[in-house]
Amino acid sequence: MDWTTLKPIDLSTIKAVDFPNEKYYPLEYPKKQIVLHHTVSGPGIRGDVEHWLSLADRIATCMIISDDGIANQCFSSKYWAHHLGVKSTYLKAKGFNDWTTRNVELNRSSIAVEIDNWGGLVHGDGTAKQFGLKADGTPNMVTTITGKIYASYGNIVDVNIEYYPQGFRGYNYYEKYCEAQIKTVGELLLLWKIKYGIPLDYHPEMFDISMDALGGKSGVWSHTSYREDKSDIHPQPELIEMLKSLA
Repeated sequence: MDWTTLKPIDLSTIKAVDFPNEKYYPLEYPKKQIVLHHTVSGPGIRGDVEHWLSLADRIATCMIISDDGIANQCFSSKYWAHHLGVKSTYLKAKGFNDWTTRNVELNRSSIAVEIDNWGGLVHGDGTAKQFGLKADGTPNMVTTITGKIYASYGNIVDVNIEYYPQGFRGYNYYEKYCEAQIKTVGELLLLWKIKYGIPLDYHPEMFDISMDALGGKSGVWSHTSYREDKSDIHPQPELIEMLKSLA
């Protein structure tokens, strides 16, 4: 696709999500950053929304882009919710003297977008592998089938795969973001550049810890820019090409 032809998203194509005020902060705050995430879940946004609704900490993103490329809006981009989860001890270790308030500041001054995606994947090889923990806290062990692809919960999936020979954040395989999703991300970024004046210069370091991101520098970043234990988003070539085209 020729990403240079992208235009700001047509607002009429955005679908509203029934998301009550008490699950985010309906307070306007100046926006400086846009942070890209993926959900680590299967097709459909309903489960993600229901999970956020079950939480008491106002954790959510204003937009979720479903697997068909539709932008689903939980709340206005001028408001905010927690989405980064940067620990105060981590910020202090990185040298931020204002670490007690930095995480809140980063959350409220950024716009968060989720891409519906399974994230990191594992190739089955006939051995038993751990996929997180069960509800009782014991390891979730799954005897994998050779040739099958497993998501992080130990379930078999059939998706398009992006392969990273050198690995990325603990995985060699990820579900690809589809073209429609990447297109919608670009359209949203162009909208928010106009609305909030957020620069869209491409930051090559966005897929690793960035002191600029943690320091609140304006621009487009990834969840991986803020936390070493996260793998969203992954550096898919088509996504990078799109981001570079907006600069």
